[in-house]
Amino acid sequence: MFKGSEITILFVDDEPDILSSIGRFLRRESYNKLFAESGLKALELIKSNNISILVSDLRMPEMNGLELISAVKKQNPDIVRLILSGSNDIDPIIESINTGEVFRFVPKPVDPLAFKSILNDAIEYYCLKTEREKLFNELSIKNRELTTANDALNVMAKKLQRSEEELRSMTDAAHDAVLMLNNDGNIIYRNTAAENLFGFSRDQYRDQNFRQLISPASELREFDVNVICKLPSSGILDFEENMFQQIEGQRKDGTSVPLEISRGCVQIDDVPHTVIIARNITSRVEAERSKQRFEDMQKEVESEIEKKLLQSPVPKTLQGAEISRMMIPSGHLDGDFTDFIVFDSHHADILIGDVMGHGIHSALVGVGIKSLFLKVHAQKKHPQLEAPALQDIVTGVHELCINELVELETYATLLFLRLDLESGMLSVVDCGHPPVIHFNADTGTCSLLKGDNLPMGLIEHQEYHALSSPVKHNDILVLFSDGITECCSPDNTMFGNERLIKLIEEHHELPTSSIIEKIKAALFLFSGRNTFDDDLSCIVIRINPESFSGIE
Repeated sequence: MFKGSEITILFVDDEPDILSSIGRFLRRESYNKLFAESGLKALELIKSNNISILVSDLRMPEMNGLELISAVKKQNPDIVRLILSGSNDIDPIIESINTGEVFRFVPKPVDPLAFKSILNDAIEYYCLKTEREKLFNELSIKNRELTTANDALNVMAKKLQRSEEELRSMTDAAHDAVLMLNNDGNIIYRNTAAENLFGFSRDQYRDQNFRQLISPASELREFDVNVICKLPSSGILDFEENMFQQIEGQRKDGTSVPLEISRGCVQIDDVPHTVIIARNITSRVEAERSKQRFEDMQKEVESEIEKKLLQSPVPKTLQGAEISRMMIPSGHLDGDFTDFIVFDSHHADILIGDVMGHGIHSALVGVGIKSLFLKVHAQKKHPQLEAPALQDIVTGVHELCINELVELETYATLLFLRLDLESGMLSVVDCGHPPVIHFNADTGTCSLLKGDNLPMGLIEHQEYHALSSPVKHNDILVLFSDGITECCSPDNTMFGNERLIKLIEEHHELPTSSIIEKIKAALFLFSGRNTFDDDLSCIVIRINPESFSGIE
């Protein structure tokens, strides 16, 4: 919504008395007013000022009104154009209106009340057009960001596929090294693969001890070569075979090589010998590192998607409310989303939702629903009227996306909430989402605000209803996703609404940021985990008495 000081109207007439008269009866209007006595002077003012609306007389010397309108449309098409004239040349005026040259024709003599009404219509049209263009630009930017993120994921997926193909090719061509040790751990036999792997020739390095093939910098400090080389004391049947161990081997040139070794036992002339099979796992280690790098990069991209597209920043300009938010990602991309639409310092709409399922599909649906709320909000909002009703906005979003949601066989639960901090009222449309927890500062107890609408996407035709409730000083509102209440302990007990309500009642005197930390700590302690199967979203709002004056 534009403020009056952001609107500038330029009046053009070759008669100074008319301009003076217009200035007098519009002197109390809040918008800016500029005056020009010719078309050329008007074009100069347009170059040096941010003009919103142009009101021009039709008949003027040098450049008439239609010529001025045509020039302005070509140079500044965003300016809303009106014709003011007592001329009887009505045909060119009608043609200009029909071709989009002129927004409205105002006949002379001017009726002040009618003229003010026409100017207000022009201002409303200018604001709606400007905000619509701004919204479309924001949607285009978000779509480009999402496309870039998808391209990055595709590139990483192709790199991982190439790494897997290289690993498969190397594994198919590999030959394991085989070493035979005596009771002292000396190598009495090695095959060609072992020679190639370590670089030691069987003829030049007879009776080489197996310890010389182990890197002193091995990360597996607990590895004990004596255990590997130890022979059975009571017979070969007591020998523990198939013992696998990963170690760092050392080549002749001093370089290290990751190995997976296993052992067996053979008898030669009734003398048992240890057999070591050493497999070069360089490819496997590199594949695991590549996979880890890919997963880290994927998490980073998903995190950016969540931060930039699914989660909106908490508003800092809202007076009378202290707001904190918690978002603990599950480790994979989910469909939890939030948004804040601030009208002014005392009025705001808050959206929290959760799309069924996980992955990029749910995230894209979440981003789409968020964008539709912004679009419908802009379409239904009138600059000089109150904000559109919550149920009208939700109905508009439903109409735009229901066919696609049904076709995709998905749905979203959501809460669309409006805070009116001047009148002290809370309104909410609940679409199958967990309820709003309302802590009443007077009674010290919590109540649940729950609607009866189904999740968006389940049925094609649905009538949405808004619930209202008063809020007072130090009341607390808690909005949350089902990831919190469905968080499970090791014995599969759910966290539930009751534990969350008890936390709010016990710690209601703390700042909202501290309440968020208490909820987070309780979830970690209850689950015994640092990661969760679903995103955990929570918004805590305290009605702040220090800056809140609308509630007794």
